[in-house]
Amino acid sequence: MNKLMMAVASSMVAPVLVLAQGAGQQVRGEGYIFFGPIVSNTQLRFNPACYTIIPPLNQTYPSNCYTQARGGVNAGFGGELFLHKGLSVGVEPAYAGPGWSFNRNEAVGVMSFNGSYHFFNTKRGGKFEPFVTGGYSLYCGGSGIFRNGLNIGGGVNVWLSKHAGVRLEIRDQDHIERIHNSQFTRFAAFRVGMTFR
Repeated sequence: MNKLMMAVASSMVAPVLVLAQGAGQQVRGEGYIFFGPIVSNTQLRFNPACYTIIPPLNQTYPSNCYTQARGGVNAGFGGELFLHKGLSVGVEPAYAGPGWSFNRNEAVGVMSFNGSYHFFNTKRGGKFEPFVTGGYSLYCGGSGIFRNGLNIGGGVNVWLSKHAGVRLEIRDQDHIERIHNSQFTRFAAFRVGMTFR
């Protein structure tokens, strides 16, 4: 599967390099790292301690036998190559897990392949660079289970200097279905990070 992901990433990046070289343009890119909380639509989870309880006929387990934690953490890094003006393609490996414990048994690995558009090209010297992004996501859980999904989001780069800035973004990850012990089927991440060029 690693070879497959590398092949997909290469197939996205190679045309960009060819186009840029063919047009005699300089290839421009940005890299970034991020960390932030997530809100998810997690399903009710059963407390294993309740297996000792036998509910009466035609009744279910008590409500306190279920938990519904909706928070978590999202962290990762990525990079983008610009095709033309504000249009770019990028790759992003990331981690998403419930709570703040980085419990890998319930975590999901996310590899995203996106197209983005940055509305104000920073060659003008602008400090703020709003952007929108979206594309394909490959979700990975324990035991080598993979699922296909999608993502969409947007945010802004606030350039503090010529080569570094703060990245603020909201990203919605969808179609995460039954991956190992993961609680997630969908989540929204509120990311804060650094971006470099």
